[in-house]
Amino acid sequence: MNEFKYRRLPASRRRISDISPEKDIRIRVLGKVLDKSSSTVIIDDGSGKAEIFVDELPDNDFVQIFARVLPLEDGYELRAEAVQDMDKLDIDLHKKIFQ
Repeated sequence: MNEFKYRRLPASRRRISDISPEKDIRIRVLGKVLDKSSSTVIIDDGSGKAEIFVDELPDNDFVQIFARVLPLEDGYELRAEAVQDMDKLDIDLHKKIFQ
């Protein structure tokens, strides 16, 4: 059987305020959708807001987005790889476990 020669890096759980374009390659952020345009969503996770470029706009109010961090000269850009519906998440339980 052939082994995988290439493997994706895991998406590290990040707060928006902690995203570092020098260190982060793939991240996942959990937050409330504030605004949508034709190709971007703006989410807020309580620590800050982020504009994320998406192929397909989410229908949900609360999402987890797996994204690539692309460094720019003056900051970074986030490109979504996957958007997960988190509307039914028990946020209080989530905070107890992860924060």
